[in-house]
Amino acid sequence: MDARKIRSRQAILDAFVGLLLEHDYTKITVADILKRSGVGRATFYTQFKGKDDLLAVFVGSVCAHALTKDGNPQSDAAVQVEHVLRNFWERRDSVRALVSGAGSRRFADCLRHAIVARAARAVPEHPSGPAGQMNRSFLLHHIAATFVGMVQWWAWNDFSVSPSDLAADYLRAVLPLFAE
Repeated sequence: MDARKIRSRQAILDAFVGLLLEHDYTKITVADILKRSGVGRATFYTQFKGKDDLLAVFVGSVCAHALTKDGNPQSDAAVQVEHVLRNFWERRDSVRALVSGAGSRRFADCLRHAIVARAARAVPEHPSGPAGQMNRSFLLHHIAATFVGMVQWWAWNDFSVSPSDLAADYLRAVLPLFAE
């Protein structure tokens, strides 16, 4: 992607995040994002299918920080989870707005999708423990649904737990599935 497209994409994302702090997700329009970003409609639609796609990219970018430069998950589950949570922590005002507003269902769907994709890369095809006896798709969706619920709980409780403590609690809830 050339530098101009990168700047436009970043301007759109920045405008979107700024608008999330001021308005409920469902009230934000593409026109609002264009006005705030200074980007034209054609430029917006060459990069995003619409507002929901923009939300999915935002959520995916937060989760992508737990990946290595080549796009693979970091090897340590604790490092992966804590990286994602730290990125949510840094964006907690936006996340709080998404979790508490009318767009909460769409946010949860985007986050679940992003976590399923990450888990699919991180979880072995034939894991050990009870997870090895589960339908793989069910397992990946269970991991993601648990993660989404944790992020929602965290936002509803004003991010009162540190990312590292929350990551440890999440792993205490999930890792027994992989214990022999």
